[in-house]
Amino acid sequence: MYKWPQGRLIRTIGFILAALICADLAYNGGYGRYAAYTSATEAAAGTRQLILSVIFSVLAAAAAIAATVAIGFHRQAVDFLIEVEHEMTKVEWPKWDSLWRSTLIIAVAVTVLAIVIFGIDGAILWFLNKLVSLGEYL
Repeated sequence: MYKWPQGRLIRTIGFILAALICADLAYNGGYGRYAAYTSATEAAAGTRQLILSVIFSVLAAAAAIAATVAIGFHRQAVDFLIEVEHEMTKVEWPKWDSLWRSTLIIAVAVTVLAIVIFGIDGAILWFLNKLVSLGEYL
């Protein structure tokens, strides 16, 4: 592999994410369509599901190969991932108390905003209902 010791953490994470995506594509796409093929009552529907199953399985295999080549051997992609890992070590992450206070402030702000929007929406709905009921009298 190209420059394997460097960027080992970010590349391992990339491999794991690629494997999860490929497994999801293979299971939900390939196996799901194959299961629909085995339970299909019509021949045409079963054939369509079998073809889709083969297509999804080939796509999952192609995605796995492409991810392995990109993360492990493609020079530009590997250099980019190594730079990302290097820059992430320079980031100054917030302390726990600062993170907790910021999260609490955001949660309170979102709650207040939701209450205000709910109140304005209720007032507009009440006003429109009054207009409709006024129109019934005319």
